This record gives sequence, structure tokens and C-alpha cells, in this order.
Amino acid sequence: MDSLVAANAKFCFDFFQEISKDNPRKNIFYCPLSLSAALGMIHLGARNNTAQQICEVLHFNEFSKNESKESDACLKSNKSEVVADSPVEGQEKTKGLLNLQAESSNDESEVLSCCFGKLLSKLDRIRDDYTLSIANRLYEEQEFPICKEYLDNVIQFYHTTVESIDFRKDTEKSRQEINFWVESQSQGKIKELFSKDTLDSATVLVLVNAVYFKAKWERYFDTKNTVDATFCLNEKEKKKVKMMHQRGLFRIGFIEEVQAQVLEMRYTKGKLSMFVLLPHASSDNLEGLDQLESELTYEKLMAWISSENLSEEMVAVSFPQFTLEDSYDLNSILQDMGIVDIFDETKADLTGISSNPNLYLSKIVHKTFLEVDEDGTQAAAASGAVGTTRSMPSELTFMANHPFIFIIIHNKTKSILFCGRVCYP
Repeated sequence: MDSLVAANAKFCFDFFQEISKDNPRKNIFYCPLSLSAALGMIHLGARNNTAQQICEVLHFNEFSKNESKESDACLKSNKSEVVADSPVEGQEKTKGLLNLQAESSNDESEVLSCCFGKLLSKLDRIRDDYTLSIANRLYEEQEFPICKEYLDNVIQFYHTTVESIDFRKDTEKSRQEINFWVESQSQGKIKELFSKDTLDSATVLVLVNAVYFKAKWERYFDTKNTVDATFCLNEKEKKKVKMMHQRGLFRIGFIEEVQAQVLEMRYTKGKLSMFVLLPHASSDNLEGLDQLESELTYEKLMAWISSENLSEEMVAVSFPQFTLEDSYDLNSILQDMGIVDIFDETKADLTGISSNPNLYLSKIVHKTFLEVDEDGTQAAAASGAVGTTRSMPSELTFMANHPFIFIIIHNKTKSILFCGRVCYP
């Protein structure tokens, strides 16, 4: 599973570079895990060059062959879990399904999907200490019937459903149905995923993914200490924000190569953490942010947040309240990254999804919402050399009053759940 987590993280930072290159001042927030899972669903039914493009962009081609034993165990484990969880009257049918799946267990796409299913099972759950709900759904034009084998696998591995819908005769009703489902899956935080005119009678396949996350800080900020303060983009561009303050023990470190601090702010019980990468303050804080972004990779992030680079210290933390909301039309973004054929009805090979050779992906939209305050975080989304800790006074200061990057990680699996950039809180 480690190589799948690494592949997802590499795609996370490739995606970050792609969406930030045209607007270095734009706030960014997205859920790379959701996007990888959603595209993994498509990959499961893609064939030939269409599948290869997805593999390369999502780094699925780096999925370790050394994990074959783990993958076999994954398939067997999935088999046991599905049979155990099935109603008694449905177990015979389920066993039949699993026997079919076992016959194709050597298929790389299925092995990858199985590991994805295990990863999602570890993450997608409601707990007392946090809520993380990941939901994917495919909506297909009812004239394009889905292959039963694909339907069975995508339900098992990606915990999703495939819905037939009448795009051609009732586009508006279809749009409203999809939007209602997304709003319900995101606890009402994501409304109007598809605006009017984004779908039409020519739409044949829509992929929707929704993520909802809510967690409380392990060390909450007292509202009495929240004050108005200045957030500086540069010497000329500043704005007033609500700045939260607290003093306590935090894991903190310094990255010499990019001149930036790293602070870990844990959520309740420490299963999830927000890691904040804060460049050194300067007359133009975007320059430091640009340098940090240019150096940011999965391997470097893992080194920067490792126990070798972070130490627990008494820290005076100043961190802004902020809300981020954005929508990404993934068609153009993914095409720029190299996933082209699935959007072209003359080139798309999705024959693993439907026997109809004319099937192609009409639309992928990723809409996100994030709210950070004194209690914690509420979020929704619809997809090198390590420096030593800088020698500082006994109480360190972490003042996030200028642009920074934040990454929310599931600590046990090291999976990146959310990634963002704050230029204007």
C-alpha cells in the first residue's frame, strides 16, 4: 500500500503545480485522494492508450510489483470482508461474484483497485474524533449500459455506485439530481456542483466525487485570544484577518533549503495532522512562497515532516481563521497534464465500462470547501536535503501572517487528504 500512497502524493504535487502556474496569488484547496480515487474508477474500465495516460499522470505505473504478495492478501481479505458483511440470503451470490474476481486477480488494474479499496476503508469512516466521508458516483446516460463485471468491481473496490440517468431527454432534472446528491454527501457545504449549461443533451458520462471532513484541534485556540491582525502578501498588499493565538507544545522544525518553518497542528487523538509550511517573512512574501512551491515534492515533504526534522518545543502560534471555496473544471487541467483520450469520443477506450465503443467522459468537476477556526477544521471537496531545527530561544514563534501552504495528512498511512495554499485568508 505504501507505493499507492506515494503515487497519490506525487499526483497531488503535480496537480498543485498545474493549477497554480497561471495564478500565483490564488488561494488553492483540493482533495488529491478524492481525485485519485475518482480517476482510479475510470482507470479500472479504461483500456489501451486511454488507460496508459491515466497510469502515467496518476503515477499508477509506479505501483510496486513488490507489493504483489500484499495485493494478493488484499484480494483475499476483501473476499472475506465482503462475504462476512453480506446478508445471509445474499452470501451465495456474493461468493459467486468473488470467485469471478479471483480468476482475474493477476490483472494489474484490479490489484491496484483492490489496494485502493483497502486504503479507502482505512480512511472513509465516521469516528468520535473526526469525520471523513469520501463518496464517488458515476452517472451514465441510460442508453450506455454498464458492464456487470465493471459494476461489481467498482462497487467493491471504490465503495461507489453507478447511476443511469436521462441526460438526453431531461438534462435539467439530471443536473438537479446530481447536485442534490453532492450536497447531501458534503453535509450541505457544496451546493450547485454543476451550474446551469454545464451539462447538455450530449452528455453521456459524468464522474462526481465528494469529500467531507470535520475535526477538532488536539489543542484548540481560545476565542478570547483571537484578535484583528494584518496579513501581508507584500509591503503594499495587506488585509485584516482574525488571528488566533495560543502557546503550547508543538512539533516544529526549519527547512534550510527553502528558508521555511514547518509546524504540525494535530487533530483530536493525533490520527490526523495539518502540517503548515511557512516561508520566511520578507518584503515580498510571494517570492518565498514561489521558492517553497518549486521545491515541494512528496519525498521532500516526508523528510521535512519526519521526526528527524521536527522536535517538540514550546511554541507561540499565531494562525488565521480562513474559509476557502473553489471549483475546478478538471477536463482542461487533466488534458494539460496528459490525460487526453478519455474526453475525446473518437479516441476514448472505455470498453471495460461499457461495450459501446462511443463512450467517453463528458465532465469532471472538483468543488471544495474549507473552514478553519478556533475549534478545528471543517472541509468538503467534491478529488531532498533536510535542514536541522534552527537554533532559537526557549519559546519559538510561528507567525502565519503571510502566505503559506498547508497539507492535511492521515498519520498512520501518510496519505495526503487535503492540500492548499493561502494567499488571502
